[in-house]
Amino acid sequence: MIKLLKQSYQQRNLLFLLAWRDLTSSYSGSVLGNVWVVIDPLIYVVLTLFFFQFAIRGADTGGVSYVAWVLPAILFWTFASGVMSSVISSVREYSYLLRHKSFDMRLVVFIKIFSATLVHIVLMLVVITVLILFLNVQIGWKMFGLIYYFFSMCCLLVAIGWMLSALGTFWKDIRNIVAVFLQVGFWVSPIFWEPERFPKPIAILMFLNPFYYPIHGYRQSVLSSEFGPHFALMTLYFWLLIGFSLWFSSRIFQRLSRSFGDAI
Repeated sequence: MIKLLKQSYQQRNLLFLLAWRDLTSSYSGSVLGNVWVVIDPLIYVVLTLFFFQFAIRGADTGGVSYVAWVLPAILFWTFASGVMSSVISSVREYSYLLRHKSFDMRLVVFIKIFSATLVHIVLMLVVITVLILFLNVQIGWKMFGLIYYFFSMCCLLVAIGWMLSALGTFWKDIRNIVAVFLQVGFWVSPIFWEPERFPKPIAILMFLNPFYYPIHGYRQSVLSSEFGPHFALMTLYFWLLIGFSLWFSSRIFQRLSRSFGDAI
């Protein structure tokens, strides 16, 4: 893992260049061009917010408007789901890099995360501006927690990305499985409600959802609120899970990578 991080730093310029190309290539030739990169997720977020603001109230927001409470979580889930969808075909997409023995193919997941991060930063700046100007959200020093929880989410996405990109190279069904998972995850992640409002067995399962920790912490940081009394326990659980997941998914990727050339 240390060797991989060292290589990613040494090849950072190449990774950022490939991430920028990945970001802009999807909309090249269209009238609005790269503007679609922001328009697509923004429309999705706005429509979802409109429905849940006026049709369903999913949680006790602690005195904060429901839009302000749910908006950061939706935006963060949009980032995560976008990365998980895109990494499935990443090895095939960057198959020309297989010819370069010095390039570790695990880095293609980093490219997808970097690409999605550029869009997320722009959208997050828009969201924070809206929260301050129109929803009377007070921004405090706890907002710096965004950096930590974003890093936490990226670590989780790296582990998931290695597994999905390796398996997706061989089995096309992975894309359909992930699509179902993302639909379920949209509802069981702490986006529209907190686990405490459910019966205890269901609440425990929601707490054990690895996406709970970064999403809940991300929202609380934006709103300058406390994470909750279970912060220490959830932190320990999350990073133990991440440590094992990174090790396991890396091993799977490296083992399957020996056959990437035959599959592609």
